[in-house]
Amino acid sequence: MLKLVTIPLLAMATLPFVACGDNPIEVEDKKQVEFSIEVGAQDALESLEALREDIDNYTCYDQTKRFTDNYKKRCDLFIDKFRGNSADTVLSLATIIKMVKNEDEYNDKGNYTGSDDGPMVNYLRYNKMLSITLINYKQTVESISKSEKLGDPEIRFLVKSYIDSDPSEYDPFSATILDTVDVDRWAGEKKIAIQLPRGIDAIEICPVLRDKNEHDDYYDDEDLLKDSDCVPVKNLGWVAENNPKLHTTTGEKARIIWEWFLYSIE
Repeated sequence: MLKLVTIPLLAMATLPFVACGDNPIEVEDKKQVEFSIEVGAQDALESLEALREDIDNYTCYDQTKRFTDNYKKRCDLFIDKFRGNSADTVLSLATIIKMVKNEDEYNDKGNYTGSDDGPMVNYLRYNKMLSITLINYKQTVESISKSEKLGDPEIRFLVKSYIDSDPSEYDPFSATILDTVDVDRWAGEKKIAIQLPRGIDAIEICPVLRDKNEHDDYYDDEDLLKDSDCVPVKNLGWVAENNPKLHTTTGEKARIIWEWFLYSIE
């Protein structure tokens, strides 16, 4: 009787140990859970990396769109080259943005092409506006008109553009700022704005005065205020914006007071 009872008890005592240590179902479940965690973490990392790339690209687009026409292409290529998975040299986004802006020294592939000892000419990196304000006009002779004592003065500004001291391919820009009749003096504020194209590095601002009694259908750029009265502005890229410069221009028959400044296009 003792043997018959003892053997089943021993057998029952060994079964729980085997079940806990070597249950193939529990081992497989544990592997599946670990695999799911690894896959989920990898997916999350890849998603974060893609989001970071998108943010980098959009940031680069926003900060370089005024400096270069092909800013999107340059941003994509530079970020992929210097921040992508296969990048040999990893650069900060701020450095990449500076490189994207600098077409003089970096080509579209991100390769440095500039020369440290070459002459530096600072041209407009993007279009800007030239604001001109007429403040005062005074006739300085008895009459600017051959036929009438009081003339019909028209004042306009002619803007000539240059690249490396040579005239640019752009025709001179022109805008009329005062158009009136029968006056020998005027005071107030009249404003015009002229868009300057990117790529130029200098301009000449030339005030032009004509009497409409004498010139009805054409402009005479040499009339009264001559080329010697033009105001040169060099190194446009270095010119501080919203910084008015006051000038007094005296011609053969009249004097004007005016000011100008540059500002960015919003």
